[in-house]
Amino acid sequence: MLKSKLLVQRHRLISGTVLLITACSNQHEVAVQPINTNTGNAVLPGTQASETPDKIISSFQQYQNALKAVKDGDDVLPAQFLARQPDSAMSNSIRNNWLQQLGKRGNWAVFRQQYALLDKNARDMETRCYAVQGGIESDSSLIASLSQETGNLPTGCNRLLVQAAASQQINAQNGWRRVRYLLALNQITNARNLAQALGSPLPDLLNASAGNSQGAQEALLYQVTSKENRSKDSAANRLQQISASLTKEQIGFGWGQLGLAQAYSLNSVNALTYFDRADPAQMNNEMWEWYARSALRLQRWQKLNNIIRSMPEALQQQVTWQYWLARSYRALGQNNQAREIFEQTAKRGHNFYSLLAKEALGSKASVQNTVAKSSQQIQSKIATDGNIDRSLTLFKTAQAENNWTMRRQAQQEWRYATRNFNDDTLIAAATLAENNGFYEMSIYSADRADNQLNYELRYPAPFKELTVPFAQQVGIDPAWVYGLIRQESRFMIGARSSVGATGLMQVMPATARDIAKRLGMDSNELYTMSGNIRMGTWYMSSVRKQFADEVLATAGYNAGPGRARRWQANTPLEGAIYAETIPFDETRTYVKNVMANTTYYANLFGEPRTTLTERMGTVPAR
Repeated sequence: MLKSKLLVQRHRLISGTVLLITACSNQHEVAVQPINTNTGNAVLPGTQASETPDKIISSFQQYQNALKAVKDGDDVLPAQFLARQPDSAMSNSIRNNWLQQLGKRGNWAVFRQQYALLDKNARDMETRCYAVQGGIESDSSLIASLSQETGNLPTGCNRLLVQAAASQQINAQNGWRRVRYLLALNQITNARNLAQALGSPLPDLLNASAGNSQGAQEALLYQVTSKENRSKDSAANRLQQISASLTKEQIGFGWGQLGLAQAYSLNSVNALTYFDRADPAQMNNEMWEWYARSALRLQRWQKLNNIIRSMPEALQQQVTWQYWLARSYRALGQNNQAREIFEQTAKRGHNFYSLLAKEALGSKASVQNTVAKSSQQIQSKIATDGNIDRSLTLFKTAQAENNWTMRRQAQQEWRYATRNFNDDTLIAAATLAENNGFYEMSIYSADRADNQLNYELRYPAPFKELTVPFAQQVGIDPAWVYGLIRQESRFMIGARSSVGATGLMQVMPATARDIAKRLGMDSNELYTMSGNIRMGTWYMSSVRKQFADEVLATAGYNAGPGRARRWQANTPLEGAIYAETIPFDETRTYVKNVMANTTYYANLFGEPRTTLTERMGTVPAR
């Protein structure tokens, strides 16, 4: 009892301290007023006072401590940090993380205070979920959208869904559909919690048998749709055997899961057979996309056309599926419909499919700038913004100290600083970032300037004195090398991935050791710019020689040559179809981006092969 009273007193003391700190911080908020730089059309939507470099680095260190304190359940340190900090990516991050911890603990008094201080546009989804759960906000649309989600959700949103299901605030059919997807994802605890809230608990999943309750039926279905069972040759027969004990929706979900498993294995005929038996209402975007990819892989154009036109509207309108819809119309001889969609798709940016659509109309990539890089005067004005200055200070310090945690925070601060910039100001910011060697944020800013195009900023080509000679030595196209580097590292010197891939060309240490032996290099040269580019270009050349094809070599560079080979068809396959049907999401996106980048670089470098269609070509048979 004494311990309980002391805990209550401590909670009240901390809450009082936090509320006092919050009140003080409200009195010292920095006024942010729109200003015009009077330098062209570049306008800062707001300016933050600059801080000294020492203050910025100290703030970053305090930020790291405050993040740890939030995870440890300490409310005082994050409150103190926020009381001293201006608005920034760091303060938004701390406030969101703290709010989620407060919500998890049910400390709604402090939650309410801090939630009011967080800009609406900066509130994470999980933060919003806790706000609804705690009665701070009422958001039936959020609950409805969460109930239709089929993937993983953060803890706070899963809790909100359980609360909403228990009070019958969600559609029961949507709720049970989500239970099915959670079971298929092996999210057993979340599935059990939601099923319980929906009023029908899940029995023992390993020993489930036919039953009348919803929970019993879902458990029986799980015997087919679990990750370890849905790829088995016996899965279809088993689903048919238990169908008499299942609802139409459950059976339709089961066929969709079996179709998805076959599609990922590139067994396209089986995938189409199973998807045809699926219930469209049970299918999520992933299923629809692989339904379409299975038809595309077999080049069944009428089938593909029917599938795309049956997709949910938002998915159907994505640039990928608009391009393939146009292709299906063209293959079916309906050229007017095809041309209309190609024309619309060609106007949707500079992505892989917009570029292919433009070429389908007889045009090609343009690298004609519509705006010059910004003058030094405009760059200097942009640099006076405290948030920009904070980002650049963190970037330069991170680069000097090889501190990748700080480098990632510098990127977050840049995104925060430029979030409301107009196109002219984005070009100015991109120019400033490029001149400071902050290439990833220069590309980021230039890419966001939709109506002001500067291709040297979008597709920079630094380090040519190393990259071009090494590419030429091993007989590969420098444009392809630059297209790959832009995708791999955004020209971040010393970049390191979570799995250890290193440098501009993201070479794995084990691969580097093998290359070093072959070339007579020291494997530690991987960590130098020159050595990294030499190793990366040699490996690109090696993979290309294995396949005699850039598309396959690009897939092999990312996922390994063995996988790239397994993804080939038994007959020659159009390169764009090969790319779209790669089963790895990361590699599929990677190949398309690298090849589109390469096309732009080829045009910038004045090379002869300047169309993406030509570069994609035909992938040879396995």
